[in-house]
Parts: sequence; structure tokens; C-alpha cells
Amino acid sequence: MKFLRILPLFVALSFSPNGFAAPGDEIRPANALGPAKAPVTIEFFSDLQCPQCARYEPMVKTLKTEYGNRVRMVLRHFPLSAHEHAQPAAWAAEAGANQGKFWEMAEALYKSQWMWARAPAPRTIFIDQAKQLGLDVDKFQKDMDNPDVRDRIAADQAHAESIGVRAAPSVVINGYNVPNTDFSENGFRAAIKAALAKAGQ
Repeated sequence: MKFLRILPLFVALSFSPNGFAAPGDEIRPANALGPAKAPVTIEFFSDLQCPQCARYEPMVKTLKTEYGNRVRMVLRHFPLSAHEHAQPAAWAAEAGANQGKFWEMAEALYKSQWMWARAPAPRTIFIDQAKQLGLDVDKFQKDMDNPDVRDRIAADQAHAESIGVRAAPSVVINGYNVPNTDFSENGFRAAIKAALAKAGQ
């Protein structure tokens, strides 16, 4: 189930000639899998507290692996206001990214949702996850509170607004927002194949 959310535009983003924000805009290498020049870019808009996001993200990641370097996958933050700890979880993922462990931290947070989603002090759980990943915990905690981390999450939210994303999870493939009715392995694969064909691949 998707949850609706209205978000303000926090930053100005560049736009490609077709009217969509270019898939390469505002992408940190740590938050992407695959080459920047891949003909197909999958943008996965995620709320790390969202059970549906935890379900579909591994599916999309598997398909990215299936298509190799022809596909790039980017995870963008879209924390929902309905989820109390979604923002701090996004901070934790970005703090992990600062030490080259974005995907590992995101996966750990998805798997441990049951522990921190309703915990009174989720930060202690995030710190424990950082320890398990071998991160510098002092740096991790400082980075969670770093304004740059907030800015990166705000940039993802603004990018979502600019291309019409209103919910998490959302999957956008080369500017095409895959409808919720096609959220399945076959549905995502068909959208990837269509994008590759359009790109002459």
C-alpha cells in the first residue's frame, strides 16, 4: 500500500530537455549501483520504515544485477510523514554512505524494521547496526546530525516532487513512473526491457 505525502521543494534541480529531471542529477556514487552512463536508470524512492519498500527494493536490485552494466539503480529517500522514525533512518543510511556502506546500512535497516520502527529510542539501534557493519561509530553519530545529510535527503524529496512522485515505494525507470499495479518482478522487468529497447539496447 502506498502512502501519500505532500512535500515542499527544498532545492532547485536541473531538468533534461524532455521535461524530466535528468536521472543523473544529484546522485551520489555511494547511493547508486551500476555505471553512470548506463542506458537505463532505475530510481527507487524509499522510506526505510516502509514494509513495502523493504519488500520491493531487493527485487529491483536483483533485476539490476540481471541486466548488468546496462542498468543503473539509484536509491532515493522519500521518508513518509506517517512513519515516525523514517527521517532518522534516512539519516543513518546517509551516515553509512559517508563511510562507503550505504547499501549495507539500508539493507540492515530494512531487515531490522521490526526492532526500531516503534522503538522509543531508535538511534541506539542504528548505532548498533553501524557497529555490526564495522563503521566508525563516533563519525557515524556526528554524520547523522550533519546538515549536509539533511540536505541530501531534502534534495531527493525535491527531485521526487519534480518528476511527480508522491508515494513510497515508487519506481521510476528513465522518467517512467511504474504504476503500482505493475509492482512485481515481471512488471519491473517489462519496464526495464521497454526502456532498453527505447535506448536501442
